[in-house]
Amino acid sequence: MQKSFKSTILKVSLFFLFLAIISMLVQQTLYPQYIDAQGVLHETLWVPIGAFSFMLSIFIFVIYSLLSIINFIIKRQTR
Repeated sequence: MQKSFKSTILKVSLFFLFLAIISMLVQQTLYPQYIDAQGVLHETLWVPIGAFSFMLSIFIFVIYSLLSIINFIIKRQTR
């Protein structure tokens, strides 16, 4: 596996993790969540964006880890 492809995967994963952290911080500081009189939770679009970005970053990082492990095993077997 080429190092540039693997580093790109890692950069994409870190980007989505950064996006998740930023969106959750924006949600907490600018748009607080509240429950109205009927018991309905009100939240903005920042929560699903943050959750989706976090899950996507974890998924991409798992792919990066699996590629690194497979690459290590292949290099070890070819010695």
